[in-house]
Amino acid sequence: MSFLISKQAVFNQSGGTDMYEMLYSFASRKNPTGDEINVTDEEVEEAKEYLKLNMLTVFDRKPAYIKFSQLLLENNFHELFLKENIVIEIPTVLLADASTLQRVMRLKRLGYTIALSGFLYSEDNEELFNFADILRFDINSDADEIAYTVKKCHERSKKAMADGIDEAEAFEFARELDIDYMRGSFFSKPVLETKRSGGPMIKTFLEIIALLYSPDPNIEYISAVISTDPVLTIKLLKVINQLCADKGNTVSTVRQALVMLGIDRLKEWIYLVGLQRLNRNSPTELLRLALFRARFCERISRNSGGSVGSRSNEVYLMGLISIVTGSSDAEALSKALADLPVSAEIKEGITGGGVFGDIFHLSKSYENGEWDKVVVYADACNIDFSVLSNEYIEAQKFVKKYGNFGS
Repeated sequence: MSFLISKQAVFNQSGGTDMYEMLYSFASRKNPTGDEINVTDEEVEEAKEYLKLNMLTVFDRKPAYIKFSQLLLENNFHELFLKENIVIEIPTVLLADASTLQRVMRLKRLGYTIALSGFLYSEDNEELFNFADILRFDINSDADEIAYTVKKCHERSKKAMADGIDEAEAFEFARELDIDYMRGSFFSKPVLETKRSGGPMIKTFLEIIALLYSPDPNIEYISAVISTDPVLTIKLLKVINQLCADKGNTVSTVRQALVMLGIDRLKEWIYLVGLQRLNRNSPTELLRLALFRARFCERISRNSGGSVGSRSNEVYLMGLISIVTGSSDAEALSKALADLPVSAEIKEGITGGGVFGDIFHLSKSYENGEWDKVVVYADACNIDFSVLSNEYIEAQKFVKKYGNFGS
C-alpha cells in the first residue's frame, strides 16, 4: 500500500472538533515525492479500498475535509463518502481548467460542500466567492481583508476557516471576528505548560507511569505512590468495586485493587485517568493525540526490529510523555524533561536524538502529513510503507477504543 493518510482536527471557536482534515500522499520508496503522475490505476483502486474500509476508524463519524487533487477529482473519490460527510476543497488553480470547473460545478449541484483555499474576498473574485460554501485563508494575511471576507461570508451564509492559529493572540483575533473553523498549532500545545510541569499531579502521574513500565514493576511501591494521590485512589477503588459488584466483594485498599486489575489493565487505566486530570482545559483532541502517538511509536518500534524493537514499552512511554511535556522551545523542553523519572533514552527521543529519535521523528512527520520526511525516517527505521499504513489504522483503533474523553 503506497497510499498514506493522516488526519488533523478542524476546530470550532470553543476548541471542539467539527471535522477532520485528511492529509494524504501516494509516496513510496519508488515514488518518494508522491508525484501523482506516476500513480497507477491499481494504486488508485487500492487507495479507494483503503479509505472505504477505514474511514469510520479515521474520521469517527465526523465530516472529512479533503483537499482534492486532479487525481482525486478524476477518480471520483467523493463517491466514497456521503454528501454530508465530506467537504471538498478545490485549489483555485484547478478551476482555470474548463473541464475541471464543470466537474466541480456538477458536484456543487449534487449537494456537496465546496471549499476554496487561499481565498480573500474582492469584487474581482465575486463569482468564485458565490460558488464556495467555505472560504479558507491564513490568519496572518491582511487583517482588514480578513475582517471584510468574514463579514461577507456571514452575510451570504458561508463559513470562514482560518489557518495559522498558532498563538493565543491569533485565536482571540479569530474569535473576535467570529471565524467558524480554525486550524493551527495553538490547539496542539502541551497538556501542561512548562511552568507547571513541576506540580504534584504531573510528578505523581509520571512516577507511576515510569514504575509501571519498569522491567520488574513492584506492586507494593506502586500502591504506595498511588495512595499519595487521593483522587487517583478514589477513582481506582470506585472502578474496581464496580467491576466486582456482582461478586459481592468490597475492595478497600489500593493494593487489593492493583492485584485484581493486573499490571496491563492498570497501565491502560492510569494513563487515561491521568491524562484527563492533567489539564481539563486542554482540547480533547490533544489527549487523543497523546494516545495515538504513544501507540504509533510503539508499533513502529516493534516493526523496526533490533534492540529498539524489544523496548516498545519505553517507546510507548516516550510518545505519551511527549504530549505532556512538549514544547517548541529547546531550552524549555530540556527543563521540563530534567526531573522526569524516565530513562535518558526516552528524554533524548523526545528531543529527536538517541536510539528512539528516528521513531519519534517518523511519528510526528506522519501526524503532520510531512510525507517527504516520512520517506526519510521510514528508511532510517527500516519500516515498509505498507506497514505504516496498517499501523496508522491500528493506532487509530486504539484511540477510538480508549480515547473517549468527552467533549
